[in-house]
Amino acid sequence: MNQISDINTYTSRMSKSCDDKLFFMNKISDIKNIVDFGCADGALIREMNKVMPDVKYIGYDINPEMIRIARSKSTGNPNINFTDTFPGHIYNENSLLNLSSVIHEIYSYCSTDEVKEFWDNVFLSGFDYVSIRDMCISENVYRLTNRTDYWKLINTVDKNQIRDFEHNWGSLMRNNNFLHFLMKYKYVENWDREVKENYFPITLEELISKIPSDYEIAYIETYCLPYLKSMVEKDFGISIKDNTHVKLLLKRK
Repeated sequence: MNQISDINTYTSRMSKSCDDKLFFMNKISDIKNIVDFGCADGALIREMNKVMPDVKYIGYDINPEMIRIARSKSTGNPNINFTDTFPGHIYNENSLLNLSSVIHEIYSYCSTDEVKEFWDNVFLSGFDYVSIRDMCISENVYRLTNRTDYWKLINTVDKNQIRDFEHNWGSLMRNNNFLHFLMKYKYVENWDREVKENYFPITLEELISKIPSDYEIAYIETYCLPYLKSMVEKDFGISIKDNTHVKLLLKRK
């Protein structure tokens, strides 16, 4: 895995848009345990704890440095724990598994077998709810980029960033690549890592096809982050018209 060169910047970025990431909390009931997969420094769990203080929280992350930071920032909260071992043991215990900005990282840094293990953990561990919030595009995004938008971008942005990006992902004249670049061009502090990370590893249609028959969709929303839209409009005069994110809440039947 590519190392995070600036952990403070990384965790700060991950903690933003907490309200958006907590979309599911007013849509669930009878939950006693919430597992946050890829919890980083635990910022999201601490926000969840403010909303539902009677729930037990388990933050799971394979990065020992993140676990250390999360524990140090969460002292004084006895209902919050962290582990580097997937907590599948809470099977059938009024539980929710939260996947916030996790799926794209799994596909970016894990082997095929590890990706399969991930989905097995998600759907075969018996969680009552599975909450997903991640970057995700639909199949209709795979088309040519609007030429006016393309020229606005390449005449404004850092040429080295374009070179690095196209070396990894291909031409910005492809609309999926164009969106991909707009999602990450601001992250210069960890650029060497971010440029190689695949933000759109599976389409919305592929994601939905993975839902097993014993789960149903309780809520779904596709959208583009308002902050991203305004940032791209301000920097390049480009109006993003495609959805770049999905919020999905699954409930076990």
